[in-house]
Order: sequence, then C-alpha cells, then structure tokens
Amino acid sequence: MRTRLLVVFALLVLAGCAALPINAVPPKVSVAEIDIKSLGLFEQHFDVRLRLTNPNDFDLGIEALDFDLELNGRPFAKGLARSPVLIPAVSSVVLRVDAITQSKNLVQQIRTLPPETLREGVPYRIKGRIRTDKSSGWLPFEQKGVYGGDEPSTKGIAI
Repeated sequence: MRTRLLVVFALLVLAGCAALPINAVPPKVSVAEIDIKSLGLFEQHFDVRLRLTNPNDFDLGIEALDFDLELNGRPFAKGLARSPVLIPAVSSVVLRVDAITQSKNLVQQIRTLPPETLREGVPYRIKGRIRTDKSSGWLPFEQKGVYGGDEPSTKGIAI
C-alpha cells in the first residue's frame, strides 16, 4: 500500500513539472492572417500568421508549436513552428507559420463555403500544442474565432 502511494505521488509530481509556474496562464493563440504561399496539384502552402498573447506579468519564450486549423467546421491545414520567439509580459506577437493543406481539403472548402460566409467571415477553430521556456512539456490550446468578412469581427474568441 505504501509503495502504491509513493508511486502515485511521484507521478503527480512529474505531471506537475510539465505545467507553467504557479499562477501562470498559458499563452493564447489566434489566427491573425492567412495568405497563399504556393499552390500545387497535391498540396498547397499557406503563410499563417498566429497572434500569440502572453497574459502573464513575466516574459514567455515560445520554443515550438504545432496546430490543426479548421475553417467552417472542416479540416483545412496543419502547421508546425520550431523557431523560438519571446513574448514580452502582458503583450502579444505575431508568428509566421508555414501551413500545408491537401487538395481534397481545399476542394471541400471551396465547394461547401457559401458566399454569405465570406461576407460575414469564416468561422475557424485552431487546436494544437505549444511548448514554452517555462514548462518542460507541451501545453494544449484550442481557440475559436471568425476570420475575415466585411464587418469587423472579434478574432480568437476563447472557448
């Protein structure tokens, strides 16, 4: 019994090491802009600019992140960034990330995207994980928002 308790305690301590310091808030990730980089027959590359927001009162270094991006409720692109960036305390930065989509995902988007959605803005969901200099493991993130449209919109609405 004592051995089991010791093992459970050790696992809890190790799990806690992956988190941010006490009272720290993980960074928020939202889509700031998407541009076409290149179009190919089998896959397309996009320049996705992500807004990384640090709500903490200390600087936060981002070491890596990866994500899946959905547009209008459908899979769209996957991205990965391994270049370090520093987010000053209580501020945000924009990080450029190369994202790739397959032709089938792009074709589905074009076929199912109603014209009024383009005017109102396309709903998106970005889900992934991020690694900071303050944590030893990956921290998950998920954000919903609306990209584009004729009307000004709130981007990066937290869920």
